[in-house]
Amino acid sequence: MDHEIFELPGFTTQAGATLDLKLAYKTHGRLSPGRDNAVVVLTSYSAQHDEAAGLLAGLDLSDYYIVLINMLSNGLSSSPSNTLPPFNGPRFPGMTIHDNVLCQHRLLEALGVERLRLVMGYSMGGLQTFEWGCQYPDMVNAILPICGAARVSPHNYLFLDGVKAALLADKSFAGGDYTEPPIDGLRAFGRVYAGWVFSQTFFRNEAYKAMGLGLDSIEDVVGFMQSYFMRRDANDLLGMLWTWQHADISANDRFDGNLKAALASISARAIVMPCNNDLYFTVADSTSEVNTMPNAELRPIDSILGHVAGSGMDPVGKAAIDQAILELLAQ
Repeated sequence: MDHEIFELPGFTTQAGATLDLKLAYKTHGRLSPGRDNAVVVLTSYSAQHDEAAGLLAGLDLSDYYIVLINMLSNGLSSSPSNTLPPFNGPRFPGMTIHDNVLCQHRLLEALGVERLRLVMGYSMGGLQTFEWGCQYPDMVNAILPICGAARVSPHNYLFLDGVKAALLADKSFAGGDYTEPPIDGLRAFGRVYAGWVFSQTFFRNEAYKAMGLGLDSIEDVVGFMQSYFMRRDANDLLGMLWTWQHADISANDRFDGNLKAALASISARAIVMPCNNDLYFTVADSTSEVNTMPNAELRPIDSILGHVAGSGMDPVGKAAIDQAILELLAQ
C-alpha cells in the first residue's frame, strides 16, 4: 500500500447521514518542531494522490511536510465502491466540499499539524482549497486554487448534468446496482467530457499532436479521456460529480449562502490561477471572486489547453504553478 488510512468513525455529513469514513493520504518529509511547515495538496476529479503529487514535481520542497489527501468518493478514501451496506454503491451519501475539508482538518489535527504554509489543488482540488481558506483562516497561511472556484457556476453545473446524463443513459447502469461496469455509459461520459476539458483553440490547432501522448486525431483525444475515466467505478464518478455540483463555500450555517461574506473571510494570501481558455472555471468568474477576497491576486494561465492547463501536464501551466508555489512559500 502506497498510502495511509485515517479513520473517522461516526462522521455526520452536512445532509445528516452518519457513517464511518476513511481518508486515504500520503505524506513526504517531516513536520517541523513548530508544527508549521505543512503543505497540503488536494486531489482533482477522478484523480488520486499520486497524480496530485505531479503538481509538485521538480520542486525542492525537502524543508516541508507534504500531505496529499484523497477526496471522498475517489476510490481510495471512502467511496460508493468501497463502503459496506447500507451505504454501498448508489446509497453512498452525497459528500460536500465542506464535508471533505472537515475530514481533512481532523486528519491534520491527528498528524499534529498546527499551521499550514500552503493549501493547494487543481480543479476540484481548487474547490477544496477555497473551502480551507474560508473555514480555517487562522490556520492557513496561503492558498493556491488552480482552475477552480469558490462556488460552481450555473453553466458548469449544467455541463456536469450533461456528462451525468450520458452515463445514466446506459441501461446496464441499473440505477447504480450494476454487476459489471456500464461500459457504454462510461464511454459516452468520456466523449462528452473530452469536448469540454480542452479548449476550442486546442482542437482547432490540433495541439493534441504535440502533447507527447500519441494523439493524432480528435478520436484519439476522445479515447484518451474514455480510458482516463474507465479506470474508476461509475458510482464513484457520480459521487465526486455530486460533490462538484454542490460546491459552494457559503453553503453552511456560518455564511448561510452569502458568498461575498465567505470570500471576504479568506484572509490567507491567495494566488488564484484560472486558465484563460478554461470552459469550466472562467477568468471572469475568478475575477469576481478575487475582487471580494482581501489578500488575493488573479494570475491566469495563458494556455490553449483549457482546463487541462492546470493539471501539471502542460509545460506553460506547470511553470506558472511552480512560480506561484515558490512565491507563496517564500513569504
